[in-house]
Amino acid sequence: MTDSIKILTVDAAGTLIQPCPSVGAVYGKTARKYNIDVKDEEVEQRFYEIFGKAQKNKKITMGEEKDFWREVVKQVFQPFAKGNDIDPVFEVLWDLFAEGKHWRIAHSAESTLRTLKERGYRLAVLSNNDSRLRSVLNDHGITSLFEELFISSELGVEKPDAAIFQAVEKRMQESPSSFLHLGDSYSRDFEGARNAGWSALLYGKPVIESDQILSFPELLDHMP
Repeated sequence: MTDSIKILTVDAAGTLIQPCPSVGAVYGKTARKYNIDVKDEEVEQRFYEIFGKAQKNKKITMGEEKDFWREVVKQVFQPFAKGNDIDPVFEVLWDLFAEGKHWRIAHSAESTLRTLKERGYRLAVLSNNDSRLRSVLNDHGITSLFEELFISSELGVEKPDAAIFQAVEKRMQESPSSFLHLGDSYSRDFEGARNAGWSALLYGKPVIESDQILSFPELLDHMP
């Protein structure tokens, strides 16, 4: 990394936070309470298939976040519902994933970010997420680590669109060369940041890129 890096932005879901215990487990347990007989593994697989397609076809922008997720949940459970109303299940799930207890912070993320802050780096979250992210980070007591929380549904634009990176630059009052972004999506996080003129690191497995880390403490070698 270059000496010009002043700001680290971190992706949320899949990078800083992970569903806990899993999407399939939470969805499955909730659905069974409403007489929808499903297996966690089936729900997990369907969720990621449907969510992936939905992300490509429909952006989560201001005022539409709940409708987006309602449609995802509806499609996930449709083959299993057998006439049962899916909407009550959705309402419970919407609230559950606004709680910190259904998310875990990546191992050593908090201590690593505190060290970087002590080294003088500015920190922000940059996420294709909705406003529930604020309550999740508050529940985990880590909001104060970040100067800003940039959430796509509030900004009306998503990664990898250059406009979201430019919005961050404007708010933070720094040039593209001052930023390093960390995220788990090759197209949205890594390529999106690079195309915006930022430095970028890819997070997690499988290893597909030389500029990639598998754990948060590895950031300390990239940001002395």
